[in-house]
Amino acid sequence: MTQAILTASSWIQEAIFGFGDLLKTWKQNRARKAMIAQTRRELSQLTDHELRDLGIGRSDITSIANGTFHDERIKKPKTNENLKGWV
Repeated sequence: MTQAILTASSWIQEAIFGFGDLLKTWKQNRARKAMIAQTRRELSQLTDHELRDLGIGRSDITSIANGTFHDERIKKPKTNENLKGWV
């Protein structure tokens, strides 16, 4: 009987912790989606001239907001071998 009670208690604890993890994940997803929506909204309010100054186009707004924007122009700067160790 004691074993059955301990097993049931373990199941209940796992269910409670699982539900807590579910709520935590749900809150994180909501916060992430809210940030994406805010970024998309703010970038959409910029004029074409302002977007061009930033180096992006209107078609890039969604990928920038989602964090999937990739541009070959944005690379890690090359280092000057002659200055290695000095700078």
